[in-house]
Amino acid sequence: MPDATTRRRTSRKQSSNGSLKSFNPRTGEVMAEIPTTSPAEVKEVVERGRKVQPEWAAIAPEGRAHIMREVRYRIYDLMDKIVDTVSAECGKPSAEALAHDVMPPVILLTGYEQIAPRVLKSKKVGILSPPILPKLLGGAVSHIDLKPFGVVGAITPWNYPITNCFLAFAPALFAGNTVVIKPSEVTPACGELIREILEPLPPGVAQVIQGGGEVGAALVDAPVDKISFIGSPPTGRKICEAASKHLTPVVMELGGKDAAIVLDDADLDIASSGIVWGSFFNAGQTCCSIERVYVADSIADEFKDRMLTKLQKVEQGEQVGSLTFKNQLGIVESQVKDALGKGAKLLAGGPDAGLKNEKGSLWYAPTVLESVNDEMDVMKNETFGPVVTITRVQDEAEAIRRANEEAVNLTASIWTNDSKRALKVAHELKAGNVSINQHGENPASVWGAWGGFGESGFGRLNGEYGLREFTVPVFVQRTQMKMKRLWWYPYDDASRTVFRSTVQAFAARTAGERLKGLGGVLGGAAKALKNKI
Repeated sequence: MPDATTRRRTSRKQSSNGSLKSFNPRTGEVMAEIPTTSPAEVKEVVERGRKVQPEWAAIAPEGRAHIMREVRYRIYDLMDKIVDTVSAECGKPSAEALAHDVMPPVILLTGYEQIAPRVLKSKKVGILSPPILPKLLGGAVSHIDLKPFGVVGAITPWNYPITNCFLAFAPALFAGNTVVIKPSEVTPACGELIREILEPLPPGVAQVIQGGGEVGAALVDAPVDKISFIGSPPTGRKICEAASKHLTPVVMELGGKDAAIVLDDADLDIASSGIVWGSFFNAGQTCCSIERVYVADSIADEFKDRMLTKLQKVEQGEQVGSLTFKNQLGIVESQVKDALGKGAKLLAGGPDAGLKNEKGSLWYAPTVLESVNDEMDVMKNETFGPVVTITRVQDEAEAIRRANEEAVNLTASIWTNDSKRALKVAHELKAGNVSINQHGENPASVWGAWGGFGESGFGRLNGEYGLREFTVPVFVQRTQMKMKRLWWYPYDDASRTVFRSTVQAFAARTAGERLKGLGGVLGGAAKALKNKI
């Protein structure tokens, strides 16, 4: 995705006295100043985490889950404070702060508490599981342990300052890692809330550092043992480059310009309602919000009428909040201006609609565009704001092609009454997550796997896949037989005969030849072993 992609981490500077300003984007007022961590202190923070990590990892998964339960209870205790802080600092309606930054973390934590003990157990490798012959020859008994990396650095964005933090670091904690969390400098008050939420954990297990991009860079360079990042592709590339100097593995969710496909048999009442919400929840500042709609031409007029009628009932303020910081407003304004200048048709919203900005507030009305083309910025680059485009297509093949080719999908949704057809389309879409007759719910699905496809990211941050993401699988194998091995020295004729017979037993074209090879292995093994030094 081009470097114009949003959610960069250089948007809000530290003030000269070593603090970050917390703004209310609905009003433009400064609410607080939050002390920062200096880049020089970051290495010490990481070392504290590294010092206590073995003790945290030594606790059985069941024990860690029991401790993490207190974090879940803490979220409940702080629920009103979280809602008020997120709503004020992000510009969200309070209902969205509750639904999107309180509900998902407690669901995630509950899920991990239940699945982590099972997922993190050592896995035995049965001696009779394929391929059997090599294990029988060597008398091999083996298992796979899932060991934590050590210290995980989590660098997280401002759009869901509580939920995205937990997406990035919760599986790491359950897996036995300690974490150092660098929340967005755009929402520092929410970063302090993360610190408060994590107070029930033992000292050093989960630490928060505050600051701008230089603090995040210091975290990567400390170094940590793994990086978990949610944010923009440009910043992700910088992190990958910096992490490569230490060969630090990374997992990244990088957003996208997600598509919704409305097929000709869709329930248009459901589809129009779902796409209005999927386009404008959190004022479109969502990594999985709908930015492109491809609708079958035969139903496009009815779909559009239903969508626009419903959008008229969605008011700014209680239903759609403001944008969160000034740079994002500039990107939205620029993309809409570019599209209108190149022939796009404005169906709703736009620069002259909705609440007017005063004293630094950041409002922009929900905007719908049609007659768009791939020369427009709004069709090429992630908007990350309350703008959606509608494009007519002749059939599902065109919809799939354009959804895949015109931009990158972190997620995509399909709207249809035919489940078989939906699954067929889902199989052909290039997206990390696909939803059918819904959109935007997958990040909170702890039973699933959350992550991107191609330039929308790699690795997974949910469920069993998320837990494994933060572990190193260690293969442990031992022999039940106290004997020398067929492949030890010397390499004599008897050994070569066994080696050749083994290849024949595995790879000969006919069953007869393979049986002959097996006979050669069994018949020659004793002679070959007799000569081993």
